[in-house]
Order: sequence, then structure tokens, then C-alpha cells
Amino acid sequence: MKPILLMSAVDAELAPLLPHLHDKEPLTMAGRTGYSASLNGRTLILLTTGPGAINTAQSLTVAMERFSPEFIVQVGCGGGFASAGVSVGDVAVATEEIDAHMGIEDYKQKEGLLPLPFPLMERRGRAFTHRFPLSQGLADEVIAAIKAPRPFTHHKGPFISASTITATDERAQGLYALYGTVMESMEGAAAAHIAIHYDTPFVEIRGASNLVGRRDKGAWDLPVAFRNSCACALAFLRQRCTAG
Repeated sequence: MKPILLMSAVDAELAPLLPHLHDKEPLTMAGRTGYSASLNGRTLILLTTGPGAINTAQSLTVAMERFSPEFIVQVGCGGGFASAGVSVGDVAVATEEIDAHMGIEDYKQKEGLLPLPFPLMERRGRAFTHRFPLSQGLADEVIAAIKAPRPFTHHKGPFISASTITATDERAQGLYALYGTVMESMEGAAAAHIAIHYDTPFVEIRGASNLVGRRDKGAWDLPVAFRNSCACALAFLRQRCTAG
């Protein structure tokens, strides 16, 4: 049976999961660190990619070639969009990833992008430019697994990936108006791109450590974002590994 691949940008994002896993063994992949572990008899590969799109693409490519996982779970933190009803500590599951910096500048809309005039990739007769769909089946499984009463709200919807972190309320509002996004991060679009390339189902689960817009680090809560996103990932994995 193929392993399940869990990935995050930094070690702290996966750390709350580790006490719940068994048979943990450190491993390295092309200079990246992680663990081999198990849950209910299923093998899990945990990968820390490093932040940003390039680190993510390089690390995930190595892991895909080495392990050929059944599916990919990305866990971590992100900025939540207040306009989507997200609060700090909430958890969101992605339905698609939108690359905020891949496209043609739209001179009519300050925040928007027009699609590239050529595809970045083509798979199963479909062309992809800057929007990458994620596994709807896995997203629905995560939502079903976390519906038990919890001290935070869960959301499902489009995520946006940006190499430049949004730092003004004006841009946050513009991005939400264009895309209806629930979460912003730096890595999701790159991971989704690689997952589609390898025809591997991919689900992304992020806790809101802050709200997208004006930067106020005093209002951030990284530990609660890590803890809540991992709690949701664990609930999903326990359900999936038991069923499997």
C-alpha cells in the first residue's frame, strides 16, 4: 500500500501531530528533513519543505519520485480573509489554489490577473494557468471528519498563494472581491501544481494565524493555528487510515 505524504513549510506546523504517530524515524530527502511514521498501520511520510514556492516544488518533487504517495496532505498556517468570515484560530480546507503572481497584469483591475496566454501544464485534456483545483473528495472527507464540536469554525473554499505577503486592508479586500478566497499562504499553489503533474490527489488544511490585511503581529497566534490545523488533519487521517 502506498504511503500518505504530509507536508508543511516549517517543522512547527507538523509538530502537534508527532505525539499521535508511531514508529517515528527521522529521514532526509535531498537536504530536506522529515519523518517516516505510522498511524493505524498505515505508513506516513512527513516532509518539511521550507517556506515559499521554490522550496515547496523542489522538496515535493523529490518526495514524489521517492515515495509515490497515495495522496498529499499539506498542513500549516495562513492568513484568513475576514471578508470570508474567518477568525484567528479557524481552520480552512482548500477547494482550489490560485497563484496570485502568475498571469498578465490586468490594467483595469488593480488587484487582478488575466490568465497567461499559454498553459503552464496540460493534464487529462485540461490546460492549467494560474488556478489549480484540489481533490474535492479529500476536502469533503476532511470536512466530514472535523464536524464534531470544536472551539473554532471550519471553512472550505479557494486559497490564494502569494510570494509577496498581503499587508494592507485595501489589497486584502480587492483579492477577496476578485477570488472569494478564504486563506492566503506562500506554498499551496506550488504544491497543487506538482500534485497535478504527478496525478496525485492533494488536500490542504490551514489554520488562520492572522487575518490578511494590515500587519499587526500582536494579534497573531501561530501556536493555535498549528494546533488546530493538525487536529483537523489528525481527525481526517484517523478516519482514512481506519477505513483503509
